[in-house]
Amino acid sequence: MEPSVFIGSSIFLYIVAFIAVLVVGGYLTYRISPKRKQRRKEKRNRDNLD
Repeated sequence: MEPSVFIGSSIFLYIVAFIAVLVVGGYLTYRISPKRKQRRKEKRNRDNLD
C-alpha cells in the first residue's frame, strides 16, 4: 500500500467518524431537548383529560 493511498483512506475514515459523531450528538440533543419533553408532557396531560 502506497503512503498516499493510506493517507487518503485515513482522511476518509476521519470524515466518516466525524459525521457519525455529529449524527449521534444530534440525535442525543434531539432526544433530551426541552421542547420535545414539553410536547410529550402536553400530550400526556391531554390523554389524561379524556
